[in-house]
Amino acid sequence: MDTNIYRNNPARDNLHFNALEKLSKAGLLCLHVPYVVLREFQTQQRDIYSKDLVKAISGLTGLSRKLLDEDILERLVSAKAELEGESENILSNAEDQITNWCDRIGAKLHPLCLDQASLALEAYFQGKPPLKSVKNREDIPDSFIVQSIIKLHDVHNPIHVVAGDNKVREAFADEKTINTYESLSDFIEIDFIQDELKEVDLIDSICTLVAAIQKFENESSEIQYFLSNHIGESIVWKTFSDPSIPDDNHEATINSYGEAEDIELDFSEAGYYGNGQFGIPFKLRIVVLADYYIFKSDFYCMDPEREHVPSVSDHNDHYFEVQEEFELYVSGLVSITINRDNIDMDELSESIVEDSFKIDEVSDIELC
Repeated sequence: MDTNIYRNNPARDNLHFNALEKLSKAGLLCLHVPYVVLREFQTQQRDIYSKDLVKAISGLTGLSRKLLDEDILERLVSAKAELEGESENILSNAEDQITNWCDRIGAKLHPLCLDQASLALEAYFQGKPPLKSVKNREDIPDSFIVQSIIKLHDVHNPIHVVAGDNKVREAFADEKTINTYESLSDFIEIDFIQDELKEVDLIDSICTLVAAIQKFENESSEIQYFLSNHIGESIVWKTFSDPSIPDDNHEATINSYGEAEDIELDFSEAGYYGNGQFGIPFKLRIVVLADYYIFKSDFYCMDPEREHVPSVSDHNDHYFEVQEEFELYVSGLVSITINRDNIDMDELSESIVEDSFKIDEVSDIELC
C-alpha cells in the first residue's frame, strides 16, 4: 500500500484495516511495506504531532504569564518542563506506532537496496513511469515505491497494490500479475478477499444474512434511527468544499448541525468485514452551520441580489469570519455486528451485538 492509504486512516482502525489485519494474522495474506512508504508516513506523523506539541507548549507558556495563584503557576511551569522533556519520546512514539502495528500483524518491512535506488533515479533522469517528465523531483518517492513493487513482484506473483496515487497505478497498467486498487476498501471488497474473510469467520451465508439485516431494518428502522442520532457528532468540525463557497480555498468547517433527513441504506453494496461485522453504505441529507473566512473586499463586492447574504464578524484586518447555513448530502458506511455463535435468521434482533452500531466512515460531504 502507498502512503496515501495509511494517511487516510492513521489509526488503522476502520473496517477495511480490521479486515486486512484479520487476514494477515490468519496467514491468508502478507502485507509488504517498502522503506519509502514507511518513512514517508512516519515523518508525516512526526510533523503532525510536532505541531500539536508546539501549540501545547505555547499554550502553557501563555497561561504561565497570566495572573494566577502561585501554586497554579508552579504547576503550569512544571507541566511545561515535563512536556518539553517528553517531546522527543512523544515524537518517537508517533513514528513507532506503524512499525509496532506491522510487527503485530506479521507485515514485512523492506529496506531500500542499491538496485532499487539506482533504477528509481534512472527513471527520474529518463522520465520513465511513474514519472511523467524528465527530472520531476516531486515524483521521486513514487519512483522508489514503483521499484520496490517491481522487486517484490520478482518473488511474489501475483501481487496486489493499493495506491491512491494514479501515477503508481498507471505504472502497472499493462501488468497482468500486478493488480492495482485505488483504495483499501476496493481491495477488501473484491470477491476472493470477501471469500477469505468468510472462511476466517466460518460464515457461509453472507447474502442470507444481509437479507436478514435488511428485513430487520425494514421492520424496526433501528439503523436509520442510529444514524439520525449520531451522524452529527461524526461530521462536526469536518471540512467540505464547493466552488460556491467564497473562501480562498472554497472550504467551510461544520460547527453545528440539525436533524438528518432522507436517510438511505444501500444493502445491495453491503460488505462483510470479518468478526461478524457488516458495513452498509448510507446517504442522508442534513442542514448544518459552518464557518469560513472571506476576504473583506470580496464580501463588499457580493451581489446584493444574492438570495442569502451571510452574517460576518471581524477576524483580522483582511478577513471576515462567516457563519452560514448549508444543506448537505453526507455519504459513508455504517457497521453492525452479528453474534456469529447465535444467528437467528427469523429474529435477527436477538443476534445483533448490543451497542455494536457504528458510523465507521464518512466518505463524502457535498452541497445539496
